[in-house]
Amino acid sequence: MSLLPKTYYNKNIRVALPVIFSFAGQALVQIADSVMTGQLGATPLAAVSLSGAVVMNFLVLGIGLSVGLTPIAGNFWATGDFRRVSAYFQNSLLVNFLASIIITIALLSILPFLGNIGQPQEVVGIMGSYYILITASIIPFMLFQAFKQFMEGAGNTRIAMNITLIANAINILLNYLLIFGKFGFPQMGIAGAGLATLVSRIFMPIAFWLSIKKNFSFSRYFKFFSNINFSRFKQKELIKMGLPISGQMSIEFLSLSLITIMMGWISTESLAANQIVLTMINLTFMVSNGISAATTIHVSHSFGKKDIYGIKKNGYAGIHLSALIMTIAAIIFLFLGEEIASIFTNSQEVIEISGKIFIVVAFFEILDGLQVTALGALRGIMDVRAAMKYAIVSYLFVSIPFAYFAGFVLGFAEVGLMSGFAVGLLVASILFITRFNSKTSNSHTLFLNLGYEKEKL
Repeated sequence: MSLLPKTYYNKNIRVALPVIFSFAGQALVQIADSVMTGQLGATPLAAVSLSGAVVMNFLVLGIGLSVGLTPIAGNFWATGDFRRVSAYFQNSLLVNFLASIIITIALLSILPFLGNIGQPQEVVGIMGSYYILITASIIPFMLFQAFKQFMEGAGNTRIAMNITLIANAINILLNYLLIFGKFGFPQMGIAGAGLATLVSRIFMPIAFWLSIKKNFSFSRYFKFFSNINFSRFKQKELIKMGLPISGQMSIEFLSLSLITIMMGWISTESLAANQIVLTMINLTFMVSNGISAATTIHVSHSFGKKDIYGIKKNGYAGIHLSALIMTIAAIIFLFLGEEIASIFTNSQEVIEISGKIFIVVAFFEILDGLQVTALGALRGIMDVRAAMKYAIVSYLFVSIPFAYFAGFVLGFAEVGLMSGFAVGLLVASILFITRFNSKTSNSHTLFLNLGYEKEKL
């Protein structure tokens, strides 16, 4: 599609910027974790990488589940049905809390078995305390997600940004104090990074609750809270919307996690280099993810008003913006890969491996932006089930087999493994954009997705 009127791009950017700052702030915390733990050596850096890969693969299930609230809240908010928005928000808090308990128990249960997945024993031996602490931080983080997705559905992305940036500052400061034992604090190594994450995440939902209570426009949603609003119907609708999103997101993260595990089969240095690259990929992905979140918001509002023209224009505005941003990122990674890696580590071997992987990353950055923003548009029209099926095809049936074949059978090692993920992104971006084109070509069938409106308050 050709370029759109600039009002669509400007509208997306206004909503996306706070989300981008919020997401990028979280990515910068991960960069700080990696830079600081990298000063301790390749083994602590690899331990943080492995722990993060395992925990994030479970946490993404909860994040995806929480995202299901945004299109539902956005739909009702666009039509002025604020009581129903509040009811779904209230049920989302319960669903997210219960999900966080399940995820935490699952992660703690598998900890004793992480030494059996072929990773270097020196890495597995030091990761326990960091792993437990970041696992415990999932409960407050999931409560924060309920607040965040509710506010995004109402079109407000600034409160989450402010809270996240403050929490990130707390995290980075505590990292410095606790990892290295500065100003009288205990020197805890990577466990200090885990404790810093836990403290900052406890702060986030508390700060969000206080912020909304003090805001007259949004405090009314708390006044609508009532025991009679707890509804199995609404909880099922949130789960029905959120689970496919969880599935899609977890499958994508699973593919990266499996690639991380395969990196560990090569060497500790390969695993450390992979952590550096994934940290930078996460930073650029958060920018596109912010544009994707704004796309979901605007598309869901147009969907609630049954404005097919607005759905298409808002969807493609986001896709265009993501393509532009990720092109810039691709150029940076292509020409400055080793320079970026040298910020994280002094190991020349790790720097050289990182530089090779960054070349592959440069070629799939645009594809990553296209697929995540097309997903945002699909979520806005509540079309989430097909995306999970497409993710299974792209990341499990294409990405992982290709990564193993290119990495070990053809002998391209780290470059081959990351190339597998690139091929998966190519397939995913084609499928998601084609799906959005197809769904928005027939307005009659598109608006049949509003079936959950049948329940009365």
